[in-house]
Order: sequence, then structure tokens, then C-alpha cells
Amino acid sequence: MLSQIKSIIDKGEGITTEFKECKDACPKSAFETVCSFLNRNGGNLLLGVNDDGNNDYCC
Repeated sequence: MLSQIKSIIDKGEGITTEFKECKDACPKSAFETVCSFLNRNGGNLLLGVNDDGNNDYCC
């Protein structure tokens, strides 16, 4: 599973992938992203990862 997460981070954000930094709380934009994914074909929402693909929690 960890290798799959690393692969998603390495590919970066796109139509089906969104990163949210979430240091202290889940941002409201995360809910918009979930709704957007539900209205399409799904996607990957990675919490704890900033827009540059940097994270403090894994990898």
C-alpha cells in the first residue's frame, strides 16, 4: 500500500488526484474534492500532502 501511495504522490495532482495539506484540520476544500470525485469516476484524495507533493507523514 505504501508503494502505491508513493507512486500517486510521484505522479502529482491531476483530474483524479488531489493533495490537501491538512496540518491542523481538514480544509473545507476537501469536501468539494470528494463531491467532485463522486460526480465523476472517483479519485485519490491524499491528506497530509501539499500541492508540491511534500509530506510530513509518510514516505
